[in-house]
This record gives sequence, structure tokens and C-alpha cells, in this order.
Amino acid sequence: MDSTKSAPSLHTLPVETLCYLFSFLRASSILSCTSTCRYLRKVLDDSSALQYAIELEAQKMVEVTAPDTMTSPAERLEILRSRMCSWRAFKPTVVNQFSQPGGEVSMSFGHLSTWDGRPQIAQIRALDSGSSESQSYKRWDANNYPMPKDTPFRVHSVCMDPSQDLFAFVALEPNHMAEIACRIYLETLSTSEPHPLAASEILTSFKPHISANCHIDETRMKLKIWGDRIVLLNFCDEYTHCPARMQIWNWQEKQDFKCVYREQEPYDKMDDCCFVNKDHLIVSSRMTGRLPCRLGIFSFSDLGKPLVRIAECILPFQPEETFLRHSSFVTISPDIRRSMGPRDIRFYPDAKNQLIALNVDGPPSIVFIIDTGKLLTACQSGIHIEGQSRVLPWKEWGPNCSRCIVDPVPNNLFILRLEVAGDRAVHATPNDDDCTSYSLRMYDFNKYRISRAAASKDFRGRIVTEPSTVKHRHLDEEIETRLPYMVVVDETHIETATNLMDVTFDDENILIIKACKSHLFECVTLNTTQSSERDENEFVIDVAKPSPMAVRGK
Repeated sequence: MDSTKSAPSLHTLPVETLCYLFSFLRASSILSCTSTCRYLRKVLDDSSALQYAIELEAQKMVEVTAPDTMTSPAERLEILRSRMCSWRAFKPTVVNQFSQPGGEVSMSFGHLSTWDGRPQIAQIRALDSGSSESQSYKRWDANNYPMPKDTPFRVHSVCMDPSQDLFAFVALEPNHMAEIACRIYLETLSTSEPHPLAASEILTSFKPHISANCHIDETRMKLKIWGDRIVLLNFCDEYTHCPARMQIWNWQEKQDFKCVYREQEPYDKMDDCCFVNKDHLIVSSRMTGRLPCRLGIFSFSDLGKPLVRIAECILPFQPEETFLRHSSFVTISPDIRRSMGPRDIRFYPDAKNQLIALNVDGPPSIVFIIDTGKLLTACQSGIHIEGQSRVLPWKEWGPNCSRCIVDPVPNNLFILRLEVAGDRAVHATPNDDDCTSYSLRMYDFNKYRISRAAASKDFRGRIVTEPSTVKHRHLDEEIETRLPYMVVVDETHIETATNLMDVTFDDENILIIKACKSHLFECVTLNTTQSSERDENEFVIDVAKPSPMAVRGK
């Protein structure tokens, strides 16, 4: 054996082989390996594919491309960095406006939906399909749904996942006046046919528990989707004493069981829930008496067993109602990829351990933006006794995991006009106490993007790392929060004498929703363009995009 022959090392491998091996590592591991010597660092500097993988993970984004895409890694990297710079500059431009009937608003994968429970009508619009005249638009009417004659049928909640071409709705169907069947229907968003991936066209749920003091119309339901998971939260209003229940299914697998949780006495007042990842769920609850609200963290890794509440995180307030806002999980089905052009590429926030916004009603209204990744870490650290959930006081988790946001100008609004998606939030803030003028603010809580903004010479926003305190009528004492963020304010004012209803967004579109007096809705664009009166209960929505710009400050 030749003793002078050097031992094999990474330096002896071809560059293509090294890049292939590095592609299986997380971004932090790639950076650790390539920091050990100049040769491996040069491999990284010369590889657009590795740089793109690191950038994608650092920004916590997921890529959506066609199977036969012709876009190179270098082009994708430039698009991703350019998108980051556009958001950092934050000068949104109105590119479209349209009217749409009002109701509960949700946005997912470039689609907007509104649901009005009184006329039982959902309206769904694809925002990325051109002008308002050419956009794909669908009107879904529960009253036209085929049901046996004289069978009462009322839909209580709808939910969509355009990335899976999925439209789900839950209906209560009184059966022989003795029992009430609760069913979840799974259809395709495009054709309203039974979904081909669904193991069953209909998921049959429990009979809702209704006390003698509660009417069926007081039953409230919320439906949420996260990939192959679907959850139904069933609860009654605050004046009744019915236990809330949750059920979770894997809607793509045939099974006779589902994961169930039934609220125990004394009953909390569960009022919303959201998925954090494939195995965890967060539920917001109001407690009876003067007890503070709390967030319940539930685990459900095995759907054949009941949900397990692993922790209760105490909140520092006792509001009348809370609700959670969060971005939708994007599951890319093969049909979605095949419908894209060869050079079409999109980026969406990775919903795993995303931000959530916990709204506390006012006036004045406030929002706690919570980093669920840090929250789960806080809940899972320390000693855990099997069968018992940990109770975490606010000071053990809240300050480091959250940031409290308030309107800069005092006003009488009951709900903050703020939405979260991924690691960003967009906030429509009144410029005066009469709320006749608004400005848009963009908050970004992503550490990587904050560091890039700090190194950029043209960054015109503000980076906040110091703690902030807030005092509110629902708070017993001043509350301190410390989650770092950067904020940029759009200098364009939205001038209007009417109410701005809400704002919602994804990585490509910002939707500004406004309503005028007498329940008639009109559109006032960022350029103060007036429009004619609309039908009753109708939204008219501005679609704004972050202005494209050259990639700078890499």
C-alpha cells in the first residue's frame, strides 16, 4: 500500500458531487460546512443552486413551479431577492379593482373568497388571472345544492385550499327532527365535483351538543385546512354553557376514526383555532369570571387517539372576544403545477411555525403578533409530566415570543386592520381620530430579511429590537413585548370619508377592502378614484402589488 497517498477528503470530490451532497442539507448546515475552508466556500459562491436553496429557507418561503419549468436557479434567486427588495421598499401600486359581495374574507394561493352566512353564498375569485373582467370568478350558492325535498340544509362554515383545488363546507342537516347530522362536504374548487383525493366525499361529524338553553342557530362552527388535515371547531355563543368540541381528520385517508377533543367543565369559551404545523394546533379561549384568556397548544400526531393539550399559555387580558389570523398552508398538487406556464414561478410563505395575530377587540383595539416557532419551543422545554398540560404564565413565554401592535393614532375602532402571512404583517393605520385617512405599514419579523435591511444603504424603514410596553383597558398592567421586527410605512395616504373594512394579502397581492355608509360598498383607490354606488352588502376591492425594483443591497 502506498503510504504517501493522501486520504480521501471533500476536496477530492468533483464540484457537481459536492453540490449534490450539499443539496440534502439545511441552509444552516450548508453554511457551517462551507465556512470551514476557502475551497468549500468557493463551491458555494459559484453555485446558484446552493445560494437559491439557502435564500429560500432563510426567507421561509416555498416555491411553486411547473414540472417542466425552464427557469434556472440563478433566475429564481434573482426573482426571490427582487421580491424581497420590493417588500422592503414597500411602495404598493394599485393594479386592479373590482366589486365583490361582502361577508367573511379569506385569501389563499392567489384566490380571494367571501362567505355570507345569511344568503348562504360564497364568492371565489382568482386574483392572478388578469384584469377584473378576465379573472376566474365563481359564485357558490348553498340554496342550489341538491338535497332531498323538504330537507333543511344550512351551511355554517366554508373553507378553501386553491393549492389543492379543494372547497370544503360544513352543514347541519336535521334528520327526522331527532338528531342533527353534521357533515363536511369535500369538492373541487374548479368544478364542484367530489374531490378525487378525498377518501370519502362526505366526512360525518359528531352530533353537536346543544343544551336546553341553546338554539341550533346559536351553534357556531369553524373549518380549517392544513394539507391533508382538516379541523372542525364547534362551539356556542358566550351566553350558553355548551362544551366546545374539535375533530381532526386526514381527509385523504379512509378511516373509521377521527381525532376528537371535548371541552371539560368548567367550560372555557373556545372561539378560534389554527394549525401551527402537521402535528400541532393552537386554540384561543376566553375563561369564565375574571380569569385571563389563554392559548391552548394541542398535539395530534396520532389521529386515532384524542387530542392532547400539552400546554396552556396564559394571556394578560380578559377581552369579550378574540380571534386568530394566520396564513394558509400551501400544498402543491400535481394538477396545480401542470396548469402553470413553463416560465411561471411563484413564492408563498411557508406556513410551518408561522406568525399568528391574536386580535383583542377595543376600542382601542390591539393585536399580539406571536411567533409560533418560539411558542412551541417554550411549551416543549422544561419538565413535562405525561397526562398533564403545562400552564405557562405570560412572563414565561409572552414577552420573547410576541410583539404588541396598536394604531399610532387613538381611535374608536373595535378591530385593528391588520393581517399576517408568513413572517410579514400589513397594517392599515388611521392617520386621524375620525379615520378619514389611512396609511399602510409593512412589518417583517424574519431575522434574515431584517439583517439584510440593516445592511442596505437605501432602507428607509425602521428596525425595532428594543422592548415596547402597552397599557390597555383589558390589561391589568403594562405589558412588555420584545419580538424584533422592521417596519416600513407607505407614504401614500388612502383618503376616504367611509370605513376601511379590512386588509389582507399574500406574497404577491395586497387587498384593500372598503365600505361606505348605509351598507353600500364603494371603491376608493390609492389615487382617490371615486366609483358609483354598488349593490347592498358588496365589497369593492383594490388590488395592490409591491412595486418591482432592481435587486440591490445583496
